[in-house]
Amino acid sequence: MTEPGKAVFLSYASQDAEAAKRICEALRHAGVEVWFDQSELRGGDAWDTNIRKQIKECALFMPVISAATQARLEGYFRLEWRLADQRTHHMAKGKMFLLPVVADDTKDAGAHVPDSFLEVQWTRLPDGETTPAFAERVKKLLTGEGKIERDFSGPIYQKKSRIPGWAWAAVAAVAVGVVVAVVALRKPAVPPAAPAVPPIATAGSKSIAVLPFTNMSEDKGNAIFADGVQEDILTGLALVGDMQVISRTSVMGYRDTTKSIHQIGQELGVAYVLEGSVRRIGNKVRVTGQLINVRTDQHLWAQAYDRELDDIFAIQAALAKDIAGALHAVLTPADVARLDARPTGSIEAYELYLQARASWNSGEGTPEILARMQPLLERAVRLDPRFALAWLELANVHWRAAEYLDRTAARFDQAKAAFDTAVQLAPDTLEVIMAKAGYLGMTGDQAGHAAEMQRLLRLYPNHPAVLMMLAREAPDARERLDYFQRARRLDPRNPELLDNMSGHFLGGRRYDEALALAAEANALLPVSTLRAAHVALIPFLARGTTGPMESFLAQIPLEARRTDPNAIMALAHWAYTTGDAAGLIRLWEESGGHWRFAPETGRFDTIVVAQALIVLGQRERALPLLEKNRDQLTVALATDPGNDRKWADLALIQAMLGNKPDAKAAEDKARQLASWMSFAMIDAWNGDKNAALDELARTIPGSGNYHEANVHELRHQIGLWPLQGDPRFESLLSDPKNNAPLF
Repeated sequence: MTEPGKAVFLSYASQDAEAAKRICEALRHAGVEVWFDQSELRGGDAWDTNIRKQIKECALFMPVISAATQARLEGYFRLEWRLADQRTHHMAKGKMFLLPVVADDTKDAGAHVPDSFLEVQWTRLPDGETTPAFAERVKKLLTGEGKIERDFSGPIYQKKSRIPGWAWAAVAAVAVGVVVAVVALRKPAVPPAAPAVPPIATAGSKSIAVLPFTNMSEDKGNAIFADGVQEDILTGLALVGDMQVISRTSVMGYRDTTKSIHQIGQELGVAYVLEGSVRRIGNKVRVTGQLINVRTDQHLWAQAYDRELDDIFAIQAALAKDIAGALHAVLTPADVARLDARPTGSIEAYELYLQARASWNSGEGTPEILARMQPLLERAVRLDPRFALAWLELANVHWRAAEYLDRTAARFDQAKAAFDTAVQLAPDTLEVIMAKAGYLGMTGDQAGHAAEMQRLLRLYPNHPAVLMMLAREAPDARERLDYFQRARRLDPRNPELLDNMSGHFLGGRRYDEALALAAEANALLPVSTLRAAHVALIPFLARGTTGPMESFLAQIPLEARRTDPNAIMALAHWAYTTGDAAGLIRLWEESGGHWRFAPETGRFDTIVVAQALIVLGQRERALPLLEKNRDQLTVALATDPGNDRKWADLALIQAMLGNKPDAKAAEDKARQLASWMSFAMIDAWNGDKNAALDELARTIPGSGNYHEANVHELRHQIGLWPLQGDPRFESLLSDPKNNAPLF
């Protein structure tokens, strides 16, 4: 037998019990101690405590992954997985602990598992059938002789992989506005050293973080209900104008944390922390809350609320009011009215809404998630046709589905009908005003959009989402930065916010701040390698330093270079930016059907190949690619004549084909539709160097306080090959002021 404490914890969904049992029996037969619980549905505090203890003490954690776990977004096994994932955060790099096994043909790409599971190699054991070699490997791992390899098998789907378009400024600004993403690989790349991020200033006496509530119900499935109660209490407090409340994004990372209240308070910059729990038994519910002074670790206030389940909204309102009172916050009549408002009269509709909201908050954001959310929300609004928030979320589902699945008139009509219903039912709620402001801006009603933005600022001046919206739209760089900093004060651990701030600094050519914030976002996101590629690019933008990016790209395995579209895209962009036409063509030739240059499959993918072929003197190979793209775009523009990007793409293709009049006509059409776009590349390939250089002279120095191009990305890129060597082009790129800070 193995030494005491050298045990394997086997975690599985109930549907995989037979497969897990086979694995367990095979390992035990080989003399391995296996902790294998077969009482998933029994529950109880003692059982729960024992499971947590075993996960904390086991030597190897072996999750069984399958189609069943993919289908089940809730279940006790998911808590086990989360606890194991959290334990890895306390381990030294390279420590052997996770050994995932797959019981069927479930793919790792898009798998609903903690991100730490994706950083190690998966073992495939169909139906739990093991081999002697597997058992021997486990024994070696337990004795310290074996090694868990890192997994490089493919990309990870990420809902929130927000590498901004400006990360590849040359392509985004000069290459006809193409927006591209950066690689999503599993091997951790070491990002370049980043400047220290200044600590968040300590907030005032009325600042608070509402930590995730503990689900005390025997039914572990009530965790979604407990999360919903916590989120709605947090949301209610955030609407009180006299308080500063840390957003949900920043507090959810502290679920099941082992950090002290003092440490949490310091990290979030708050004076108080609220801990709570929810216990639901039948039609009864108990919600408890305790307010803790971060500095002294003393309980300022504690209260338990016992009500009927139908009174859950009254509990949330009472708890929020009591906390505001304990912090001596001023509650205006409008604050009280907002806290007392019941979002729905149906507790069943509320629970359906919470399930849909939890699906979106899970972080996956796949089309499958949207398909799961839609019927939940449709049932919710049938139960309560006046449930405005459910109508609004249903509108969001339809809009997202239209973006990802089917851009049909029927889908847009469904979205608009649900949106209009939400606006009619609750025109003054935060979520509805934000959605309305976004809709008006999208449809070109700038006056209406501005009015709604001002209403948001007047009604909800301390809400981080509102401040982020204002920051993105402020015309002045310092005003924009002020909004960002105010939002960060309330949402310090939000990677999207940090990304936006990093982009703001990068656009203003303040590269050190941009690098620090990008590195901080990298540390918060689950797949650090997605961010590492972006972090590695910033030194190049700042000083033309190629080492960090080349070091990162060198870690990409050979197989991924041929089969992983995201890896190919990152490598291709670097080849394109550095003028490596031969390297780009080699990637294209070796990739087969996996070639990708832009996230929008097919768009611009082979235009850059044609450019590289022409640079290499192989124009005859480029012509068929260009002609195919030209014909496809011509057909597409017949039904989408208002698409500025497609007109610009067509102009570039016609220029590369040598059809100068047709290129100029398409460029004029694109200019009519888009004043923001750079046309330097089109003019360069159309033989009009002076026009191209005039365009670059306009865009390179920056517009006001934001740059549209980066001199280091432009210097050697394939897209501007016709300009290379021109004295005026070299002068523009060599002028120090063209990469100096703009604010």
